[in-house]
Amino acid sequence: MNSAYQTLKVFSASELHQATGGFHKICLIGEGGFGKVYHAMINLTPVAIKVLDHEGLQGMREFHNEMRLLASIRHPHVVQLLGYAAEGHTQCLVYELMARGNLEDILAGKGGNRETLTWPMRVRIAAQMAHALAHLHTKGIIHRDVKPANMFLDCDFNAKLGDIGLASLDSGISNAEEAIGTWSYLAPEYKHSGRSSSKTDIYAFGLSILQLMTAASQTQDLVHTCQIALEACNLPQVLDKRAGEWDLLAAERMVKLSLWCSMHDPEQRPSMAMIFTDLQRILRQLQQLGLEPL
Repeated sequence: MNSAYQTLKVFSASELHQATGGFHKICLIGEGGFGKVYHAMINLTPVAIKVLDHEGLQGMREFHNEMRLLASIRHPHVVQLLGYAAEGHTQCLVYELMARGNLEDILAGKGGNRETLTWPMRVRIAAQMAHALAHLHTKGIIHRDVKPANMFLDCDFNAKLGDIGLASLDSGISNAEEAIGTWSYLAPEYKHSGRSSSKTDIYAFGLSILQLMTAASQTQDLVHTCQIALEACNLPQVLDKRAGEWDLLAAERMVKLSLWCSMHDPEQRPSMAMIFTDLQRILRQLQQLGLEPL
């Protein structure tokens, strides 16, 4: 077993079975390619338990990949892996619980999510996600599935990046036949050649931030729509009105930054460190205007 796993708590299968009432549907909070996710209380700590579906889209390799990577990553904006269970057919990962769920559901109002994200909060979320991705990239790690569904909010609306199972070291080469993300967020060069890099994460990040600003449910034509609105000085028409009255200068800077991230040529996209720096500047301006997100 990898030495990095020594930082993780080993749970018994029976302990997790008991904590979830036998993985009862009342505890079910989500489901993806990896399997089902349940909430539970263990030693008075709220946790999320991801249970590997051996017939799912992701398998044992992704299970160990996520465990290996998260065991070595400690960052305030990456969902923390607390431990795991691996007994026979039962394979589970135990995480800190992100109480407000994922950003996609919040923007869509799914699953009882009726939270209102003000525009200053959205700027902060974007900056926190850029911080997390910049950290991964400095370690040579590509997330490979950046999207709002993999961005989670805690009870204080702080954002954390999750679902690291598809991540890889930045070798610049991937197997084009393997499932490595969500098609609508894949960069053009990956669709063409099967090569992933930090720049493919940045492309997906740009689309995700445009969705954060507009609450658009689909990415198709989103770049074009925002580009046209920006050029026509008509940005308020595409911004999510639930966020309140946007500061147009800040909104324009964020849209321009997102469009930069989403450029067709990967060499023309900024680095995640540059993106994080720009978003920090916008946040500092909000503080100066007394608009710092709560």
